[in-house]
Parts: sequence; C-alpha cells; structure tokens
Amino acid sequence: MSWETKRVYIVVKAYPEYSRKLRNWVACTAGLTEEGDWIRLYPIQTRHYIGDNKIRKFDLVEVICQKTTTEKLERRESYKVKDGSDITLIDRSLSGPSTPKIWGKRNKLVLGNVDPSLSYLHSEYRVDKTSLGLIKPREVLEFYSREELKIYADSGQYQRRIDGSEIPVIQKIPYPFAYRFKCSDNCSICSSGYHDILCEDWELLEAYRRWGQKYGNVQTLWEKLYGKFYTWMLNERDLFFVVGMHSRHPTWLIIGLYYPPKKVELKDQSLDRWL
Repeated sequence: MSWETKRVYIVVKAYPEYSRKLRNWVACTAGLTEEGDWIRLYPIQTRHYIGDNKIRKFDLVEVICQKTTTEKLERRESYKVKDGSDITLIDRSLSGPSTPKIWGKRNKLVLGNVDPSLSYLHSEYRVDKTSLGLIKPREVLEFYSREELKIYADSGQYQRRIDGSEIPVIQKIPYPFAYRFKCSDNCSICSSGYHDILCEDWELLEAYRRWGQKYGNVQTLWEKLYGKFYTWMLNERDLFFVVGMHSRHPTWLIIGLYYPPKKVELKDQSLDRWL
C-alpha cells in the first residue's frame, strides 16, 4: 500500500504511551480530514507535543500516512504515520484564543459528524469497521476516578535527541477517570441503562499531572478536576464525547472531550434530533 499525503484537523490528542515495539514514547491523535472523514493517526512522535510548533487541538496539519493493514480489529479510520516524516502545520486559525467566533467555526467543522449513540456506532462497526465517532450524551450521571489519585512530581529528567537538544521525559500515568452517562437513544449495548466508560482525553490527563504538582494535595486536586470536567462542562458548556474503539478489544473509550459554550450557535437545526 502506497503512502499518501492527507490534511487533517486535529480534534483529539491522546496522552503519550511507551511502545515496546517502537522503543519510544509515542501518541495517537484523531481528527477530521479536509473531506470531513474521521481519521486516526499513529504513531505521533512526542517531539510534536512540545515547543512552539507543537500540535494543538484544531490545528490543520499535513501528514504522510498509509492505511493500517495489521490491526486485529481492522478499524476503518486507522492510518500509520510514515516513520521519520514531519507533520507540517498548515493553518492555526482554529486553535487560537477560544472566542465565540472561533467556537462557531469549530462547531461548523465538528458538529456535522454527530452520531446518535454508541449502539449506532457499534452497528456501523459490524458493517464497515467504523471505530470513531462523536456523540452527545442525553444525561451525564457522574464523573469519577476508578482508583485513588496520586501526585505525580516532575521527574526533572530529560532525553537527549539526535540534534543535541533535550526534551523532558514523559511521565507514565494511569487512566483512572470515567464518565457514567446515558445515550440520546435507547442504546441496545447499554444493558444497565447507562454507560460507564474510561476517558483518555489528553487535556484531562495533563491537568491531572500538572495540577497535582501545582496544588500538592489530592483532595484539592480532585476538587479542581471535578469542578472543570464535570460541574463547569455541564453547566457552562455543551459537552460532547469523541469515542473510539480500543485497539485490541471491541469496546469503546472516550478519547476526547468537545465542549463549545452553550451560547454559541450549533452547526444546524438537524442536530436537534440528537440533543
């Protein structure tokens, strides 16, 4: 299969993980192509996550990639990034300050892709291996941690790159956070009446790491996390979940949070059927 060049709006950034196969820290991103299709890009080298030219959510980037053919689940949207290639920044106009005008443009980009439920996405996976989607929960019941929180102090360690520069060593942290929520339809794969799904959103996990260092107290850390990722997002924002299928098991994860202000006009009135 040949390599191709794609332009992608980055919608989701995953927290980096250590790949034994690649012997390096790498990350996965998900976004929308200029044609409006979901795409998953892996592996993203961590050098693209630091510095002035780091990848930001809603950046338009150009990447050399090819359809992944070795996945167990054959996820339709998965593309492999060419080893050693650069990710070229094309446009940063949507990743700037989050003004109402910018959020309106983001909504125009993102909200044309809302799906009715996880059940719908799961049925689409059986048809064509769909493994990415965007859902608007009918009700978010709870945001919680499945394990005791910890304070992750800055390791102070750096890794020397080939060009002589140094980058901070990535800290390995677990993914403890989850949401309980109800879908916008009678979800057939939701036997308990609600979903209980892990959230791997980059912003959430990075806040967990950084705010722990800032506040130095687990109780205060949890209050800050709960205040933003539950209370604020439900009261002040229209919260959507970007969901993706696990790479090895046909289960779903919340891989990103999309949360435009409530007062910003949505893309079109057809979205009302999912709200």
